[in-house]
Amino acid sequence: MTAVHVVLPGDVDDPANPSGGNAYDRHACRGLAALGWTVREHPVPGGWPHPGQRERAELSGLLGGLPDGAVVLLDGLVASTVPDVLTPHAVRLRLVVLVHLPIEDDAEGRALAAATAVVATSDWTRRRLLDRDRKSTRLNSSHSS
Repeated sequence: MTAVHVVLPGDVDDPANPSGGNAYDRHACRGLAALGWTVREHPVPGGWPHPGQRERAELSGLLGGLPDGAVVLLDGLVASTVPDVLTPHAVRLRLVVLVHLPIEDDAEGRALAAATAVVATSDWTRRRLLDRDRKSTRLNSSHSS
């Protein structure tokens, strides 16, 4: 059986803080389990998407403790603003970022570039990410000449 480590915002189950993203994450975890995956959840407390140094260090420690080759599904709220945390682990882990709503900044672009795969939760999100990537590619290529 294949395992997936799912990194979720710490308040994913807080009834005082309901969100469509949290509901989607729960649905994804149930769906993966129904398909035969062993789902290992890792809620990470913090002020995501604006974590402090402690939260960043805890996420890095969590990722560092996972076995080489592990599949890691990260909620975009957690992953999108910490490319410096993801990048050192990207070579040995299979990072997959689940993007509900793009943050649309350079940090998110670098975080998604570190991932093995990106899952967009809607056509709108997919189009926004692809459009930003095309703009970024054009800007990068124009600066290199």
